[in-house]
Amino acid sequence: MERITDIRVGQKNKERVHIYTGGKFAFAVYADTAVSHRLKTGAYITEEEKERILQEDGEKYALSCAMKLLSYRMRTAKELRDKLREKEIAEETVGRVIRKLEEIGYLDDGRFAELYAQELSRKYGRYVVIQKLMQKGIPRDIAQAAAQSTEKDEDVIRGHIGRLKQKYRAENEKSAKQKIMRALMAKGFEYEEIKRALERHEEE
Repeated sequence: MERITDIRVGQKNKERVHIYTGGKFAFAVYADTAVSHRLKTGAYITEEEKERILQEDGEKYALSCAMKLLSYRMRTAKELRDKLREKEIAEETVGRVIRKLEEIGYLDDGRFAELYAQELSRKYGRYVVIQKLMQKGIPRDIAQAAAQSTEKDEDVIRGHIGRLKQKYRAENEKSAKQKIMRALMAKGFEYEEIKRALERHEEE
């Protein structure tokens, strides 16, 4: 058991207080955590109480960090987990916060995948959309479903074709067509849909 000898407001974060025992810094917690656990100068605290308080406060801190990150933009569970790990938050605390945010609907990989897939589909084909979603930590099955749900917009492919035609205008027709095909397949569009778009473009 240790005696609290001082409590000071944090310099960088005024919402947190630094607890000193035996004249030395012991740990930091949110001010409301200190109040709820009646931490004050002269009070005594056991090691078990300290561990319990730090676990509770650690989750509060992790949740605050997570909400701040989510306020900037939607994130996948993996992205958020990685960001919280960077702050050296305990793995079990990160896990509890992720589960809590999923339960209350603040973290939804399926919804993220749908919205991001719609954005990506304005520039890329299905295969690249799936790849980019998976790079964000979206499971393959969710990524495939999200990519499949986006509307097939031939205007996107034809927009690329128009720009690529200009790029390869000095090439002969066969060479230009091959390069356009390769460029569009690299963007994740399927061979058959590229072929159809090229044919319609040539008909006009």
